Amino acid sequence: MTVDEALDELYGAPLADFVATRKRLAKELDGDDATALAKLRKPSTPAWVLNQLARHNRREVDLLLDAGHRLRQAQAGVLRGEERKAFEQARHTEADALQRLLKAAQELGASGAALTAVNEGLRAAAITEEGRELLALGRFAEPPKAAGFEAFAGIDVPERAAARPKHDAPRKSDERREAAAALRELEHRLHAAEREAEQAEKQAQKARTTADALAEEVEEAERRLRELRG
Repeated sequence: MTVDEALDELYGAPLADFVATRKRLAKELDGDDATALAKLRKPSTPAWVLNQLARHNRREVDLLLDAGHRLRQAQAGVLRGEERKAFEQARHTEADALQRLLKAAQELGASGAALTAVNEGLRAAAITEEGRELLALGRFAEPPKAAGFEAFAGIDVPERAAARPKHDAPRKSDERREAAAALRELEHRLHAAEREAEQAEKQAQKARTTADALAEEVEEAERRLRELRG
């Protein structure tokens, strides 16, 4: 068995079987590969759902990734003054693929906060290189997050305003100051949200580590009980 085959089987396994599958596969590998696989974290529920979507909803995932790439290109084009048609088409394709994937996620049992995390993870994966690669492989431990200005990718691009005469220069200056202030406020809110997300992630990681350790202890206790009964 190769490492890629082991990873595909591990991340495709039912979430409840992850720890047992990880242990079994680690025994089938050698040396550093076995050690590295044994240390892999159990996916969160949203991450597991994303991994299943990558395996069982390949067409919609490919459409989403392609639309996300085209959307970023079209967005840049509109800001350069090009037509909005390509942007609107890419946005429509992305929204359609996303809707289909979220429906499939619900069929996998995702709801509430988990479904929201899946939605955010799909959007982030469509616009970040690392996220695109992991979604294509279906090997998430946590849903991806868009960082910095990538978090604003996919928003509506405003129509170009008509050219104004030169005597509107003072008004433009005021608008620039207002826009700069709005940008600073968005950056402040974004950084605050990122700090909160980082703290939440640390707490979630600690809880998952504890859960993994307890799962292994339960498995060992069950094995001993079987031996005693035998």
